[in-house]
Amino acid sequence: MLLESLAKELVSVTSALVGGRTINIMNTDGIIIASTETERIGTFHQGALEAVQTGKTVNIRRDQLAQYPGAKEGCNMPLRVSGSIIGVVGIYGDPSEIQPLAHLLEVYAAKYYQLEAMASPRLAENEMRGRVLGYLLNSSETAVTNALALMASHKIQLTFPVAVAVISHLSGAPVTFPQEPLAGALGSYLDPQADVWGVVDDRLVLVMSDRAQPLAARLRRSESGEAALLSSYRISFGEMCRSLLDIRWAYEQALILDATSPDVCNDIQQLSTRCRYMLAHAAVTEAPFLSTLYDRLCREFSPEERRTLLKSAECYYDSGRAVNKAAAELFIHKNTLQYRVRRLQSALGLDRSGEFQREYFIRLLAELYKRKQGLRAL
Repeated sequence: MLLESLAKELVSVTSALVGGRTINIMNTDGIIIASTETERIGTFHQGALEAVQTGKTVNIRRDQLAQYPGAKEGCNMPLRVSGSIIGVVGIYGDPSEIQPLAHLLEVYAAKYYQLEAMASPRLAENEMRGRVLGYLLNSSETAVTNALALMASHKIQLTFPVAVAVISHLSGAPVTFPQEPLAGALGSYLDPQADVWGVVDDRLVLVMSDRAQPLAARLRRSESGEAALLSSYRISFGEMCRSLLDIRWAYEQALILDATSPDVCNDIQQLSTRCRYMLAHAAVTEAPFLSTLYDRLCREFSPEERRTLLKSAECYYDSGRAVNKAAAELFIHKNTLQYRVRRLQSALGLDRSGEFQREYFIRLLAELYKRKQGLRAL
């Protein structure tokens, strides 16, 4: 592998760069494969494995060593090439004192591997595919022209209509690709000659031809092997695209669903998902007006009261305005529920509005609240 073949040389160069400090390079299993302390090569490093699993820097203080078998104090940083974590680089020292050196090492090591990756056919392929994706998501005339030229040179032919999917990790950790189980679950649905994919802002983005619809259908079947993917990831599909210029819009749809939906599988072609998207989109575009309504609630109620009233109203509307059903779900008396809904409507100045207007604005306000407080705030 590229990591192992270059690790020894990288350790030698970077140790001098950071004043002779101990440097380690670990693979994605947390095994030290190169080190200025050669006796540690082949041993396990718990901090490195944690950095791979979380996608974040793991700082280890001296008083934490018992929690990290095989480690010494220092900073351990994931190494990424084309969005994929290929290993970890670590530097010895008190984390509070060596942050500038650690950052320098992280940047240098990443650039080192990125340059070398161009000589590796597999990693160079990922880099090229990521560049195509970047052009497609730009959607300007120049970017589309560049995408077409790059795809033609690598014999990639998108077959329209195509779908755009965004995949994020439920834990919030960065997504890397290819990796298991993601690669295994998607392998039969991705065609290197007909699809484009890459990691953008810690999410995997797929531009897929006609295999997107079978994948979405399989994900919705709880007994399918693909559905196991949803135990760790959320996948959101935008609209089918009829041209390259549609791809940016479908990507933004998928991003909104990824950011606002509590569901793990979101297909905008499903009516319920489309409704959720339209509410979330309206909450974004109408944010200035909704903020004035939200300010009314802030002046009128405490944070806990705001949450209680909005949660009660959302449950009421989700139940189709069935008072008894919603009250039972909230474990309150139906009179209490009705009082809360009326109190919220009155505070927002919606007393004299029609029932549709009341529900519409309160649902939008609930979406705004969740954008401020988090998906599970209500």
